[in-house]
Amino acid sequence: MDITNTIIGIVFFSLIVIPIFIINNNVRKRKNQLLNTLNELSSDKNTKFSDTDFWTNNSGIGIKGDELCFFRNGEEHSMKEVINVKEVKKCSLFQFDKHGNTPKNNHEINKLALHLTLSNHKEVNLIFFHADAKNFIIGEEFRIAKKWLDIITSKI
Repeated sequence: MDITNTIIGIVFFSLIVIPIFIINNNVRKRKNQLLNTLNELSSDKNTKFSDTDFWTNNSGIGIKGDELCFFRNGEEHSMKEVINVKEVKKCSLFQFDKHGNTPKNNHEINKLALHLTLSNHKEVNLIFFHADAKNFIIGEEFRIAKKWLDIITSKI
């Protein structure tokens, strides 16, 4: 009787612990892949990023000293940017609805981007969210964009 209960307990324990271990391992591998993508963009391979964020399994942003690295891999196009934060003169958060206007509430956001104006008058848009067939609900992108707006403006 005790052996049967022990075996059943081990089986149930395994059914719970093994999937959690596999999921955790997959999440860690995916984060390392995204971090490697950021490291490939960076010119300084020896220093670690002081701050990073990843979202939707295809986008990431990180800062290493004065170097801001950003990537967004989409099905239609990819975007990779490396910007020296010392060259940024202005940083603002842009939100657009499907008509290109400022939305009245967060439910109408079709595109969310950080707009950077550089000292050489070049303008760069770091797109955090763009509604499409697969990605139509804004999630943590708004929080991450606000965080990076604060980080970049503090370094200007």
